Amino acid sequence: MWRRSWRIRRCRKSIWGRKRMPLLEIRGLRATYGPVPVLHGIELDVEEGELVGVLGHNGMGKTTLLRAIMGFVNVSGGSIRFDGREIQRLPTWRRARLGMALVPQGREIFPNLSVRENMLVGVPRGDEPEARIEEILGYFPRLTELLDRRG
Repeated sequence: MWRRSWRIRRCRKSIWGRKRMPLLEIRGLRATYGPVPVLHGIELDVEEGELVGVLGHNGMGKTTLLRAIMGFVNVSGGSIRFDGREIQRLPTWRRARLGMALVPQGREIFPNLSVRENMLVGVPRGDEPEARIEEILGYFPRLTELLDRRG
């Protein structure tokens, strides 16, 4: 029986022809607020380009899960991997540099920017900004008349 060393980096694409490695991989995640356990062994895989919803009643740990992924909450067990890299010991600012972000509810836009400028903020590096805006307007054509309006 062999054990994988922590030094071996996982390949983003499986050499065996199986599906790609998850962009975000959470295994056995546990978190507490003081002595109170909140997350109990969460397992989650998110593939690149995939949208995932986290559902549950109030107080079930949805926000705690997101805050733990970003490093705002102390993780008491389990592992968090982003793009094949262990991140649970990284400070929040380093996670942000890897491309991770958390937008708290009610703060989804910059109120001093126009609708167009808010859309441009979310365009990933390397993408063509105007082409991306046209794509979004294809989904939400009513935004066209609001592009110059402040957030």
